[in-house]
Amino acid sequence: MKKFFMILCGVLVMSDAFGVAKDLVEPTVVDETLRTSWGLYPWNFTESVANKFMASWMIGEDHQAGACGEYDEGAGLAIIATDIFDNGNGAEFCTRQIQAANGRSKSWIDFYDTKNYKCNSVCKPGFYGSKCDKTSFQGECTVDYTSKFDNINDATLLEDKTNTYCDDAGVIKTAKTDVFWRELNQSNGDSRVVVLGVLEVKPHAIIVGPVEIKTHRKNSNDSWIEYVRGNGNTKVLCAPGYVVNSNKDDCVPGPSCATEEEMLSNLCPGFSGNEYKSVEHSLFHNDVQKCYYFRCQSNKGFMSVNNKNCIECPGGKLAYIKSDGTCGKCAKGEIAKNTHDGCWKENEVTQYSKDQMKSNGNRQCWLETDGRKFLGCVKGGCSGTEPCWDESRGCKACD
Repeated sequence: MKKFFMILCGVLVMSDAFGVAKDLVEPTVVDETLRTSWGLYPWNFTESVANKFMASWMIGEDHQAGACGEYDEGAGLAIIATDIFDNGNGAEFCTRQIQAANGRSKSWIDFYDTKNYKCNSVCKPGFYGSKCDKTSFQGECTVDYTSKFDNINDATLLEDKTNTYCDDAGVIKTAKTDVFWRELNQSNGDSRVVVLGVLEVKPHAIIVGPVEIKTHRKNSNDSWIEYVRGNGNTKVLCAPGYVVNSNKDDCVPGPSCATEEEMLSNLCPGFSGNEYKSVEHSLFHNDVQKCYYFRCQSNKGFMSVNNKNCIECPGGKLAYIKSDGTCGKCAKGEIAKNTHDGCWKENEVTQYSKDQMKSNGNRQCWLETDGRKFLGCVKGGCSGTEPCWDESRGCKACD
């Protein structure tokens, strides 16, 4: 998926404030697939997100400060997605000063870096890495977003973009920003843009959603942020190693981060912490129900659905563990899978002749006393330093 640029007229705008030139750098509009995947539709921006996305005191005609040259442009702080990743798995979110810019009887919206601003890449659940392109997590479960992101209510972060802030050529370039939609540089006094904004920061999660920002210009040098609104669509993004909770309003430790105590405090229906025994049971995460359950260790099964004590399953080689953790027994003509979670039917099993089980090339399979080496000989012709057979890897060294 590629981002594309929406070209509007009047990209170069002259400011009436001391005649300083402003080079308006338009934000990048991401493609339709990304807009849809992040919840842009339905287009119904009627829900105020003041004091969530942006402090309410930064919105409205009473707040006008921040122009390059004169104090006539209202500005506010927010955390927005500055780089929405093409893979759709996440984005880089940064603190930005969002400014109702004006000049030559037109209006637009500037996005500025703030002083010592913070940025973080945050991914949809199940994705990891600086570009959210990894699906396995390796690391420490120590992220606390309340310290990694700026506090948007901190007035000291909101800077007056005075004439000394402009560079030597008197040019301000808007910081890199990806948006869902924009209507900038308008002569009717209003400008609008829809961004992917952060609505709430929690220790291990951020709540994000599309936000429409509208600015209004009253006259040539008098403009402000009129409102910030959402469409009710939000997504929960989690810190590495965390998963969305069952209420879908926060993130909780996933299997790689949760302590045993945390797992037992979030057991699935039908499981009780009173029945759990660490020496007999192992805990697992149910990705659909967002909770934990346990199973017996050592290929044992529950005595019954209502009794989680572990027993040796009857049936010998035909025994297996059913999906509910209780014991099962393969029917006549079937054999238990080596994963102990079901049965193979006769037509699903590769059959070997006596001659094949006796030898494979120069190797005498029937002399092997180690079952893994016997399988390696019969199934794969394994030899040398990798004589054992592994269902997922094939020939391998014997552990």
